[in-house]
Amino acid sequence: MQKQIFRAALISFVVFSVMMLTASSGPALAGQDEAAVDKVRMDFNAAYSSGDGEAMARIIDPDAVWMPPGEPEISGRDNIVARYARNFSGLRSEIELKPGDIQVCGDWAFISGAAIRTDAPKVGGSVRQVSEHYMLVLKKQPDGSWKIARDIWNEPVKP
Repeated sequence: MQKQIFRAALISFVVFSVMMLTASSGPALAGQDEAAVDKVRMDFNAAYSSGDGEAMARIIDPDAVWMPPGEPEISGRDNIVARYARNFSGLRSEIELKPGDIQVCGDWAFISGAAIRTDAPKVGGSVRQVSEHYMLVLKKQPDGSWKIARDIWNEPVKP
């Protein structure tokens, strides 16, 4: 009888411990995901501003879709990176996707905010500064990393 009581107490303790560990790790893991998503935003800023197509490729999901303003959508990481290569060949461009609202929902995350982009032609022409709004949709990869699956941005209409 004492063995049965001991086993019941032990099982109850183990179940309670697992419940407590699981409950307490949820917010911590969510915070880790939000930090990882925000790191992708910062990696985007660095790769774009340095004109590094290879670094851009590392943060883009293979099946990504870009939706630039006034242009057809661009599907697939290779096509997206090729577009950046064309842009970077003629421009020195810097971007700052400012910190924005981050929402994590399972294996998907959304981040949106304001951005400032500065474009300077490599040969002749004038510098152009553009204020934008952006929304990135990120997908958690099998290895636990986050990559951009969708990017949409626009320029606010000037009054």
